Amino acid sequence: MKNWKKRAIRTFIQTAVGYLAVNVPMIDWSADWSVLKTALIGLGVSTVAAGVAAVVNFLEDENKKFE
Repeated sequence: MKNWKKRAIRTFIQTAVGYLAVNVPMIDWSADWSVLKTALIGLGVSTVAAGVAAVVNFLEDENKKFE
């Protein structure tokens, strides 16, 4: 697996675990759909963070090839 992919996966895991560790205990699971929707949005933010990390790391790896 390419180095930039490993870093993107690691970034996703780090942000997802951090988000879940802080927010899951605070979720009222008996509440309506909006509470669960908020939790899922947080996981989406983790995914976006991993995507941004993948792009940045990919570009860095590509630039190093030409040095």
